[in-house]
Amino acid sequence: MNHEPHDDAKEREWALQEQAFKAERLVLGAADNTKLERYRTVMRALRQPMDDELAPDFAHNVAASVMQCDDMKLELYASWALLAVLAMMLLGVLVRYSAVWMRLASNPWLVALAACVALSGLLGKLWPEHAASRG
Repeated sequence: MNHEPHDDAKEREWALQEQAFKAERLVLGAADNTKLERYRTVMRALRQPMDDELAPDFAHNVAASVMQCDDMKLELYASWALLAVLAMMLLGVLVRYSAVWMRLASNPWLVALAACVALSGLLGKLWPEHAASRG
């Protein structure tokens, strides 16, 4: 079993939290300890019901408001820039390890496996209704 090393500070904090919980549950008077009073304030706040409840269609409303926002050019440009950086990095990896790729490409079984994986992924993108009905 894993045991955490004994920490007196954590033990004191836990004991203060428990004291605050009990004091709030029993509606005791104020204490002299400021830390205990802070924990009691937290306990009081946790016992209060939430002021506002979210609407049943809250997520739908947020998504609709985001979709109505026409000012998404920055995100589009950032996405294209990231795609360009990733393409350059891929090109760099291909150039750097071209000898390894050529050695792997000389094995016909690996080429056939890569072609099958690529073709199945491509067909899944072209005809998603067939991929969904089979999966």
